[in-house]
Order: sequence, then C-alpha cells, then structure tokens
Amino acid sequence: MPEAPKSVPTPSADSSVITVRTGGDRTGAQTVRGLPGVRLALFTQPDNGPPVDIAWGECTSDADGDCSFTIPQTGSGQANAGRTFLVAQVPNGVPDGWYTNPELRVGPGSGSDSEHPGYFFETPGMTGGTTYASTVPGFMLSSTYGTNYKASGGVWQNSRNNPRLPAHCGVDVALVLDLSASVGSALPQLKDAANTFADALTGTPSRMAVFSFDQASPATSVSANHPELRPVSTKTGATAFKRQYADWTLGKGTNWDQGLWAVAQSPEHYEAVVVLTDGNPTRFADDAQGDGSRTHFRDVENGIFSANAVKATGSRVVALGVGKGVEGVSALNLRALSGPTAYDGTNPGRADYYQTADFAAAGQQLRDLAMVQCKGSISVVKQILPAGASDDGLTGAVNAGAGWTFDASTATAGIGGMPATATTTDDGTGSVAFQPSFTTVDHGVFTIAETQHTDHELVTVDGRNAVCTDLGTGRPVDVANTGTTGFSVGLDAGQAVSCTVYNRPEQTTPTSTPTPTSTPTHTAKPTWKPTWKPTWRPTGTPSPKPTWTPTGKPTSKPTGKPTWTPTWTPTQPTHSPRPTDPADSPRPTGPAHTPRPTASTHTAAPPAPWSPGSSPAPPGPAARPAPPAPPAPPAAGGGSHLAGTGASMPLAWPAAAGAAACALGTALLVVTRRRRS
Repeated sequence: MPEAPKSVPTPSADSSVITVRTGGDRTGAQTVRGLPGVRLALFTQPDNGPPVDIAWGECTSDADGDCSFTIPQTGSGQANAGRTFLVAQVPNGVPDGWYTNPELRVGPGSGSDSEHPGYFFETPGMTGGTTYASTVPGFMLSSTYGTNYKASGGVWQNSRNNPRLPAHCGVDVALVLDLSASVGSALPQLKDAANTFADALTGTPSRMAVFSFDQASPATSVSANHPELRPVSTKTGATAFKRQYADWTLGKGTNWDQGLWAVAQSPEHYEAVVVLTDGNPTRFADDAQGDGSRTHFRDVENGIFSANAVKATGSRVVALGVGKGVEGVSALNLRALSGPTAYDGTNPGRADYYQTADFAAAGQQLRDLAMVQCKGSISVVKQILPAGASDDGLTGAVNAGAGWTFDASTATAGIGGMPATATTTDDGTGSVAFQPSFTTVDHGVFTIAETQHTDHELVTVDGRNAVCTDLGTGRPVDVANTGTTGFSVGLDAGQAVSCTVYNRPEQTTPTSTPTPTSTPTHTAKPTWKPTWKPTWRPTGTPSPKPTWTPTGKPTSKPTGKPTWTPTWTPTQPTHSPRPTDPADSPRPTGPAHTPRPTASTHTAAPPAPWSPGSSPAPPGPAARPAPPAPPAPPAAGGGSHLAGTGASMPLAWPAAAGAAACALGTALLVVTRRRRS
C-alpha cells in the first residue's frame, strides 16, 4: 500500500536526506501529480545486486509522490561522508496499473547516433545535515541540454497501463499528427495515411477528431486543432473529416508533450488516441523548452506525463512511428508513451506501438487496426432522405438521430450472442453494430429487422431493403428482403459487413379544395313551354285607329269595330347573367300602345285583327314556337343564370326564344293579310 502523505524528513548533523519526487499524470502545462507507491533504491553500481543497505537504502513514495531516504553516518569523518549513490527503481517497483521504463532513447532528433542510457541518477557526495532533492539543480533536474542527454525535469517518470479498446465495431478516435519540419516531402503521404484510417472506419459507428503538433499544439503552422468528434460512418462524413487537415502545412520541432496534453484537455472522450510521428521529441512544455534538435530525458518524461493524463480518461494510446527517425531503439520511447506490446504483424488489436518504414505502410496498419475491431460484425447505418425525395435518388441523405431500433437474429446453429437489439444514439453516426460469436461454425445467415417509425417509410434501392458492402474488399454483399422492412445477409467469422438502410418522412396527400367552374351543377334537361297568351282590351272610343292596352288577363270584350294594322318587328334578344325584366322583352313597334308580355321568358302570338263595332274576334291560332334547343355546355365565361336554381342558362336558350318570336311575327302578318283580303 502506498504510504500516507508525510513531510520530507529533516536530516541531523550526522545524517543526510535524499528525496525524489515521483510523478504520474500531468495536471497542468508544467505540473504533474505525484504518484504514490513507487519503490526506489540506492545502489553503488547500476544493475549490480541488491541495494546498499536494506534498512535505509529503499523507499516507497507517499501520497504526495515523495520517496525519501535518510542516510546515516554522513557527518565529517563518518562512514558515509562524501559517499555518492545511484538512485534507481527496483524491478516492478510501481503500483498496480503502471509499468516502468528502465531505459529511454536519447540523442539527435533525426534518429541517428541513438543512445539508450539506463534511467538512474547519481547523487552528490553526502554531507551531514544536508537534503538532496531531485527537483533541485545538480541531482536530477537540469536545464543544460546539448549532449547532456540525461537532463531531467526532476520528477521520476512511470507509465500508466494502456487501456484496452472496447470489444466492438466502431470507435471514437483522436488522430494526432506530427507536423514537424522533418516530415518534409512526405507530408502528402502522412495525410494519405490519415485518410486511409478514416476510410477504413467508414461504414461503422465511428467518429474521429484530429490534432496537430510541432513544437506546440496546434502546430505553429496550423490555426486550430479539431477536438470535436465527427461521424465517419458514411463517405460524406469521412470526406468532411478529411477536409479539416487537407491544407495543413509543416512547422518545426517535435513536442509530444503538448500534442498529447491538448488531447487530455479536450472535453470529448476518445476510446483511442493514435499518434502518427516521424521522430523523437525535441521540445516539451507550452513554452517550447528543450533545444529543438536533440532528445533528452526531459523531453520524453514530459511526453509520458501527458500520455498518462490521456490514459487516465480511459483512452488507449497507440504510437505509430514512421521512418528512420523512430526506428531501432526509438521503440523505447514509443513504448513509454503507449504500452509495452510492439506490433509484430499479427496483433493489430493488441499492439501498443508500431514502427514502420513509410506512411503508406502506416496507413495499411491503421486500416488493419480498424478492421480487427469489426471482425465478424454487421454494422447498420441508418440514413434519412429529405421529404419528397424520389426512390431513384439518394441525394441529401443524412445520418439518423437517436431512437432507431434494429433487431438481429439467426437460425444458424453454433452462433452465440443472438438475438440482439441495438438502437441508434445521438452520437451522430446513425449506426449500430452487431457482433455475434462464432462458436462452432465460421459462417451464418443473419436477419436484421427494423422497428419502423410511424411517420417514416422505407426507401428501397433497386428493390432491396438494404445495401450491404464487405468492408474488407469493398465489394457488394447479397441481400434478401424479409418482410416489409427487414433483410437477411450472410457473414463469415472473419468478415466485416456494413449495410445502409434508407428512410424518408412519410408523404401525406393534401386535401384539395374544388375550384368552382361555370359548369351547371344539375344534369336534368330543362323543359318549359309558353303558358300564357296575351289578351287585348280597347281603352278608348273606337275609331278608325283605336288605341288599346294589353293586359295579362282579359277583363272585358272590346266594343266597336276598330280597324288597325299592327306591325311586328321581332329582335334578337340578348342574354345577361340573369333573366331580364319583362319590360325589356321585345315588343311590337307599330301602335302607340304595344302589348307587353307579363313574363319575358314566354312568347305568344298576337290576336287576330278585328273590325270596329263587332265583337272582338277570338285570337287566331298562334304559331307553334320552335322547341328550345337542348342546352349546350356554356363557353368559357358564357351562360346566364337561372334564377332560383343556382344553374346557368345555356346560351342556346335565348336564341331559341328569338326564333320563336320571329315565327310568331310571321304568323301574325299572314293572318292580318288574310283578314284584309
């Protein structure tokens, strides 16, 4: 158990104190939290047997991270006066969850002339009454760089164990890109490697963020990091992510510390943090300390503390060294940053660090890392099309939000983990993943059924309910529809398949309001006949030309035998939207008093002529009016209104009435001439 906090002991006149500060996680740009439970010892020679004295030659750091030795007999002339010691860590002298770094790589930043001295420090000669602290210049702490490769910050480093990646397809990952000048002409290849990683995650429930560093973070040549996680589950999302660093340029210096500290300060949580670098660190801290051309203990120590802060959040750190600048013993520093397991070509899911010759190979290794997480899985990406989108176009599709549920099942024996249900979240990927366990078989057929939202409808693609792709080969995978919205697909144990399902908001048919037209609302053929005949009554003393007034109903018989010759000039009636007033009906033009019909829509023949002094002759036979023409559909804007019916009068009716009037006039003239003759 780590010791409780306690004060560093005070030496007596005959003793000396050596105190070492041990560190764990970075807490600020230039501050580190103490690490309790670290065990150190005093040696006379490195790796040469046990400590100098078991009673006082070992210490364990307390809760403040202080590990202190009290050296006896250091007074003048005593046994340990003037004696020096080597402070080193005992094997496995770390608390649970940590590992030691007994050696670190130092030397030129180019990677040439590398050295890997042991991580131990020599104390000054002992003098009674004196305390020797690691954070005081002269013991561990040194700001003299150059070839003083063991220059330290005075805080003993140890590394956190690397968290494991979650065992599922899809990952939230931060990509940390080295933009130091040493990348040189390989910058396009570095970006290609990053692109390959993003493309490999497309089709899975994955999101990515991107950071940069040179002697600072963001790199001095870059305006900003992009810590926000962006979904790369679709090609559109991956393209948007890659666009963020497409125009990045190179700076100078290599500061692992600040690159990782920027990640540690992000409010986002990353399941994996991938550092893509071509060289060892030559700077540290937020004010770019170090000489910028060589790697010292202090440059690496600070990178370790920031990596610890990242791991403390549960993020797995993967260090990928590219090129000669990080080959050979540079693995020691990559190991200290991430974890003790090197990539051996077969363990992409378990490797903590990689060393590769070029960025093209690095891209392939990152792709392998993505694929191993999705081995034996089916990812389902839900895309929502705009309302009204056609079935033959997928333009404008976006990732679904939270709440879309899929059920997976299989009838294949020997497969575990089924049935299973997964629901999309608000992570922006619109995706879920199913990862069955293949126990006794290496292939199965799986049915995926969607719980359809009532306000959306499935959009098929070439008649299929889903479009599936083999993520390893990029080739289409056969799909069979099951039910209205489900589908089935085959999967091998080592295969990763991604299927996209499209929906759009359901279209509602609007209720249309009928547009009024001039078409009559009735279909019955109107029928009518004249129902009255005018009668005539003289109104004055008979004379050769009596005067008379027509009335709607005869009240008396005329006296005398007036003679008169009426004239009748029929005119073509005009129509109007409504029936005309009777006063506007056509009438004879001869006598001063002309008969006025009582209804304009009915026409009758005038009476036969009669002589003064005789009884009025009965009205002559009226000519039969021509039957009205059958109604025809009104022309645009035409037709008259039939009062009280709500229907329109066809234009042919007034024409028929005019024809009838003409016939009646002709008949009257004929009768008159006969009587005269």
